[in-house]
Amino acid sequence: MMIIARWGRAGALYDLVASAAFLTPWSAAWILDLFGSPVDGMSLLLATLFGTVVVMWSIARWYRPEPLLIAIDTVGRALFSIWFVWALTHGQPKILALYLGLELFWGAAQLRALLVGRRAG
Repeated sequence: MMIIARWGRAGALYDLVASAAFLTPWSAAWILDLFGSPVDGMSLLLATLFGTVVVMWSIARWYRPEPLLIAIDTVGRALFSIWFVWALTHGQPKILALYLGLELFWGAAQLRALLVGRRAG
């Protein structure tokens, strides 16, 4: 169980750091502008909703790195990876490949921890 908690918390910390800039319309506008994305009301709303949910989810996983929550997060990372691939194949900025790589890394690390923890438990 310890390995699951360790990797679950590490993934939560990464998500917190990577998503905190999307918590407010002002910081989200700055990030969207850096990516060359449109900065309109709907984009800002969706970006801040994303930021809020991911930050809250990160905090929940930090304080409760339970196997079920880490497993749900691992599935979410797989889905995020699919959407990053979709965006990249539809002409979105290549910087997204970096985020895709990070999602794949954290997803694989958490999946490995879940499998090792399950065998050990």
